[in-house]
Amino acid sequence: MNDFPNLDEYGYKIEEQLGCNREGGRITWKGKSLINQKTVVIKQFRFAVADSSWSGYKAYEQEIKILQQLNHSGIPKYLDGIETENGFCLIQQYIAATNLNNYRALTIAEVKKVTLKLLEILVYLQQQNPPILHRDIKPDNILLSDELRVYLIDFGFASLGSKDVMGSSVFKGTPGFIAPEQIVKPTLASDLYSLGMTIVCLLSNKNITEIRDLASTDNPYQLKLKSLFPELDRHFRSWLEKMTNAKTSKRFPNASIALDTFLSINSLDSPKTSILPKNDLQIDNLAKTKTIAATSAIVSLSSMSVWGITFVNRNTEFTAVNIAIAILAGIVIGITELSAIEIAKIDNSARVQGTVLGLGVPIFLVGASSIIWGISEAVDIAATIIIIEMLILSYFWWQIPFLKQKNHKLRFGFLFAAIFTGITLGLRLI
Repeated sequence: MNDFPNLDEYGYKIEEQLGCNREGGRITWKGKSLINQKTVVIKQFRFAVADSSWSGYKAYEQEIKILQQLNHSGIPKYLDGIETENGFCLIQQYIAATNLNNYRALTIAEVKKVTLKLLEILVYLQQQNPPILHRDIKPDNILLSDELRVYLIDFGFASLGSKDVMGSSVFKGTPGFIAPEQIVKPTLASDLYSLGMTIVCLLSNKNITEIRDLASTDNPYQLKLKSLFPELDRHFRSWLEKMTNAKTSKRFPNASIALDTFLSINSLDSPKTSILPKNDLQIDNLAKTKTIAATSAIVSLSSMSVWGITFVNRNTEFTAVNIAIAILAGIVIGITELSAIEIAKIDNSARVQGTVLGLGVPIFLVGASSIIWGISEAVDIAATIIIIEMLILSYFWWQIPFLKQKNHKLRFGFLFAAIFTGITLGLRLI
């Protein structure tokens, strides 16, 4: 006879205990739905028991709030929430998998596959509005099936953006896996640090305490990966060093950029024996859309460049002052556009500011120059701006993940064809 809580009247039957967090007042059970006989996970929060606290109850509420809005194959689904005499229960999809701490040792190829799937989950979370920060990524909270399917669990510490955790006196996260800035204000890059530390544990088959013993004496948050993994591929090690950098400014700003870089180094390292399954090597719809849109923009800008240069040549006198002004305008626009792009990358909420900066400065320069120097100089600056914009766009076109699955000659051929097409159209308009 067991002493499991009786949830029959709520439609569920508990079969066994999976875990217990006494400080948070939570017990995790494996159970079954009496309606459809499906196996479920039941997370019970018991506020009345000893050692439990309001922080545990708040974690319970936050986890339900976040899980209700998520729909991703790598995140167990929220099914139900019930209130019983003994406490509150969160009912969640059961996954037949093992957490990484109790899983067998993984090969490097398997670690990379797990890394890819976790990055895709983080990209999904960070694309929510507001972005979702997990704040407790570690081997215990990652499930892996026999088929190497990856699941991220336990959103009790998660937050909707970083604003709702500002000034909180409740420390959240697991020592060793949390980024330095997470103690004060977590960012999109904070989860990347935790993921990077998890990857280090998987590659070394060591726990976080053993890993920390190998950290730099100057900074306990900074690992010496070169000495820890001397034979690891340098591209992958360099990527991992950036993931686990103690300084936020030297880490990837978000999961999307980390994923793009990860796909790039793996396609460059071994295109014929890639760790990615065939479906993941296919061109996804987002990459198609980006490629088509960026290529069309390059063609248009190339046409405008030819037209602008010809117009300036016919109508503007080439003086040292005019040339200097045009060059200065080009430098200003180049710095502004690159800054605007970086601003937009850091946080979804900063995209508006980045867009305003990217569009506002060129318009201001052209308008101000027409008032100060006249129409001809304004056209000269506008033509320079178009050329700079085309060069910047071509650079970022080169970074699109889909294109990185191709070899350099083919990518250069695509880019040359787009520019040549634009120049041809521009000449026909003259």
